[in-house]
Amino acid sequence: MPSAEPMVVGVHGTLDLRPEIRRAWETGELDEDLYSLTVQRAEAYGLTSTVLGAGRPRGVRWAHNEAGGDWTQDGTVREIGYLQVDIADTAPDQPAPLRPAFTVLADALHHVGSFAVAGVHVLAPPRPDAAGSGDLTWPDDESGGTSTETGAEVTVTLAGRYGGLAGRAERISQAVTELSPGSLHLTPAPPESPDHAFPYPLTGTIHLPQATAGPGFRCRTPTWSLDVAVHIAETFLTALGPYGTGPALVSVAGPTVARPRGPIIGNC
Repeated sequence: MPSAEPMVVGVHGTLDLRPEIRRAWETGELDEDLYSLTVQRAEAYGLTSTVLGAGRPRGVRWAHNEAGGDWTQDGTVREIGYLQVDIADTAPDQPAPLRPAFTVLADALHHVGSFAVAGVHVLAPPRPDAAGSGDLTWPDDESGGTSTETGAEVTVTLAGRYGGLAGRAERISQAVTELSPGSLHLTPAPPESPDHAFPYPLTGTIHLPQATAGPGFRCRTPTWSLDVAVHIAETFLTALGPYGTGPALVSVAGPTVARPRGPIIGNC
């Protein structure tokens, strides 16, 4: 029986609830919260199941543990959604289901309002032998994303168990560049620099046992969106595969965002 492998994904940004959702949320009369919405969506995709007594259905990717988010309506960047699951039964030759998890989160957030993405974080076990992990493709430009002539400035921070990532910035940078050729232009961030710390609280995450801060990086990307942020996190998680089998924390912070107006930023 495989040991439990928790995976936590979180979206940080600003969220504008739809007027009717906001009224129900502020009065405590909201029938559906992020937990129920993510369970419903994950079951619709066949990613999880609440069926009891008949064993886990074929194709299920995780057991649903927890979900939540801070929906305070003040325009401040907050952790607007997180999802915690157990991927113990995922086959070792499959990558951690990051994209499905973020898709479920995005769908739930779309259901209640519009949001702009400031960053994401992922706590998951690297799986270097997963099929397809060495063939990560850059996501297509999205109509809801943001881009400029010079691209977007992004920072990535890492943490691992027992100091296993210390002193490995150059090797990790090389591995990420090989996994995403021509798309990510990395510069290691000095330990004392602001880019060496994720700027948002990780309220929806399991504390990483014996967590030790690893290297940080400055990145330039062609565009910025939730899909791009997830791609970057997935690429770094794959690059961390050779440095232990325990979970790793990858945090990706993008450009400063304003309160969303009009089209949603962050289609997954």
